[in-house]
Amino acid sequence: QLMSWLPLNTFPGNPDTGNDCWGYVSPSGREYALMGLSNGTAFVEVTDPGNAQLVQWISGPTSLWRDIKVYGDHAYAVSEGGSGIQVISLSQIDSGTVTQVAQAGSGATHNVAIDTESGYLYRTGGSGNGLIIYSLANPSNPVEVGSWPDKYVHDMQVVTYQMGPYAGRQIAFLCAGYNGGWNE
Repeated sequence: QLMSWLPLNTFPGNPDTGNDCWGYVSPSGREYALMGLSNGTAFVEVTDPGNAQLVQWISGPTSLWRDIKVYGDHAYAVSEGGSGIQVISLSQIDSGTVTQVAQAGSGATHNVAIDTESGYLYRTGGSGNGLIIYSLANPSNPVEVGSWPDKYVHDMQVVTYQMGPYAGRQIAFLCAGYNGGWNE
């Protein structure tokens, strides 16, 4: 059952499309939807599903595709429109304040993945990229620590195994192909 709906024309900047979403639960237990839009990222409180409320909007490069993930009280937004990673603090979201605190890296990105066990962020796709890897030891200031440029990576998931022969190791599952195209 549809509980509430915010049409695109109710978001700032009159976005053309929506493209992806992610969730965040603040330490107080309030719930938020982080919405990728063609012109930025919207932060919508959905604690009361029948009364979704826009909290804030952060503009970003114009793009048909944007992806957002969360680590601690920071959101990381990327887009195929370029400009690397937008680093956004969610520490005051319950008070109605969401702030972009930094920009990391450069260029277009199709997707972002975070291994919350290890504190590493992975940028994929975009400008023919394989993987670009960042440490989130300081969540406000991601630092590039490595890359894997061998193949174009469209999407991925990375996990740290807890048991078995791979215990303690990070394993990446990739939807990848050779540069110039992709395949699963």
